[in-house]
Amino acid sequence: MDGIPIISFRYHAKYGHFRKPYSNVSSLSYPFPPRTALAGLIGAILGISKSEVPVKFGENNLKVAVEIEKPIKSFTHVTNLRKDGSGGITYSVKRSKKAREQLALKNAQDWNNATQIPQEVLRFPSYKIYINLKNNMDELVSRIKDGRFVYTPCMGLSSFLADLEYISEGIGKQLDSGEYEVSTVTDKSCCTLSLNRLNVNDDHHIMELRVPHLGTPDRRFTYRVYLLNMIPRPLPLVMNSNAYKIDDKIISFL
Repeated sequence: MDGIPIISFRYHAKYGHFRKPYSNVSSLSYPFPPRTALAGLIGAILGISKSEVPVKFGENNLKVAVEIEKPIKSFTHVTNLRKDGSGGITYSVKRSKKAREQLALKNAQDWNNATQIPQEVLRFPSYKIYINLKNNMDELVSRIKDGRFVYTPCMGLSSFLADLEYISEGIGKQLDSGEYEVSTVTDKSCCTLSLNRLNVNDDHHIMELRVPHLGTPDRRFTYRVYLLNMIPRPLPLVMNSNAYKIDDKIISFL
């Protein structure tokens, strides 16, 4: 069995939103942070620019797993959005009193008025994140331990500030194919749900979701289908690959 170093930390906030790109009238949210969002979070911690994140954090360099710690709850909030036109710009160093007056917007259209969009907002989201990073792992661990982030972490949107709490470090042991109680969101191509092992007396809210997996600098994405329990409870899965054990938990990377 191969072992890889893994850091785990808690990623939580008062509010969160991870927008589903295929939602139109209402801005719906994924119930957990996609791999692309977590790559951006690691980039914010280390100070890597947004355009470099997809290049530096490909599958060969970054492994990330997500464990849902609290039942997913959300509410709908009506958000005011406005697209402003460009104003007039003067490049002179010295301006007359008349020129100092605020210039009117050019080409202001009727659609330039504020628009109200219903937005699904996650309430008190909390996740346990498992990270293996080939490069800069020591710096990542140090920054999470000390709370030294180059950019402020957020829960999807920049207005939803997030907290990161260091939990532990350990060695993840890769497991052979078999049936396990998996604690994290799992790639459906790597597993099959073991229905005969589900306890009918327990509450379950099992979902399949198509979620962004990898991105490019020009914001083109590939997708994968994931299996998750919206209630924080491990799922009995028959794993054909991508199963690791760290401490007393079985995890699977996105």
